[in-house]
Amino acid sequence: MNIPRTSYPRVIIIGGGFAGVALAKKLSKQEVQVVLLDKHNYHTFQPLLYQVSTGGLEPDSIAYPIRKVLQDFPNFYFRLANVEYI
Repeated sequence: MNIPRTSYPRVIIIGGGFAGVALAKKLSKQEVQVVLLDKHNYHTFQPLLYQVSTGGLEPDSIAYPIRKVLQDFPNFYFRLANVEYI
């Protein structure tokens, strides 16, 4: 997956939803390497999904690139992947 080796412990987060992004942000202050895996490269703000379906918002108004949300955090890596088993 082309993730650099480090002396820090590696934490792998599966899924870039609310919990995955929040955990990645919280771990950014720790001395760990965070790897977030998701099958999409964007986070969808689902509470506003109904406004997109009714034409009140454009779809790109509620979808944010995961890499951009977490770009300022050191030791963070995002990989586009479909997790099949653990």
